[in-house]
Amino acid sequence: MVKIAAVVLFVLLSAIPVIAQEDYPKVQTSMGYANLGFVDFGNPSFGFTPTPPTAHHSGFANETGFNLTRNLGINNYMGIYGLGGGITMISDLFGGKAMYRTARAVPYGVAGIGFGYLTSSSYGLGSSFGTRFGAGVDVPFKESLAWKFEISRMSFHLQTTANSSWTSGTNFQTGIVFTILQ
Repeated sequence: MVKIAAVVLFVLLSAIPVIAQEDYPKVQTSMGYANLGFVDFGNPSFGFTPTPPTAHHSGFANETGFNLTRNLGINNYMGIYGLGGGITMISDLFGGKAMYRTARAVPYGVAGIGFGYLTSSSYGLGSSFGTRFGAGVDVPFKESLAWKFEISRMSFHLQTTANSSWTSGTNFQTGIVFTILQ
């Protein structure tokens, strides 16, 4: 009985290095620049035209991801954008991420749901349901650092005209990815 237990223990301990070779980042976060094509609340013709004017709005983006396997993970995207006219949008979207890892690049696709919160300098304007889907690539340049570029479509349930219900825009994001846990 002791010999069998010793052999089983030896086999299990021998398997640990094989399991440990599954080397991929477990937790990553990125910070950087984001540019959202969205309604321009600071445009003088806003509210006077049938279609609201749009512009590209600069902002800050932070995306934190937990990779459950080598190719699948969950992530949280947070962005802050100035939409003109003293109005700021804070977005927070939670979703999934599918990746294809190679030595030189990690292309991926993302999709998620969450909210967008509009605020002015002195009061809140309200929050709305939001969605996000897109694709991007991470390019590693150090052991725990990578550069990322992502294009996604973000939609928010904001009524900007009398007949509208969803307002959408294309979001470009770039920044540095930090691997927190390998």
